Amino acid sequence: MPQMDPHVQIARKIRSVESVKVHLLSQLADVFKTVQAGSEAEMAESIGGMVGLCYYLARQLGLDLRLVDEQAQHAWMASLNGKEADPGDMEFVRKYLRSLR
Repeated sequence: MPQMDPHVQIARKIRSVESVKVHLLSQLADVFKTVQAGSEAEMAESIGGMVGLCYYLARQLGLDLRLVDEQAQHAWMASLNGKEADPGDMEFVRKYLRSLR
């Protein structure tokens, strides 16, 4: 099988990343809809889909998923630091993410 032109490979990768970005926006809208609807199963499904798409995007961008996991343990807390956030829930999520190691 002949090797694909590197320019074609790059174009396909860019198209794939752009597609995932569009799906992420759609998934975020779905998260908002399911939160408003209030069904626990639907909320879990839409949030899980969002998380999965984020991991897929990280892979498409060539990131080490372990690094993404490490940042998930810290970066989200920094984005909520000083905001109206429930400290108990923040600690629960922090411990949960650390337990996944």
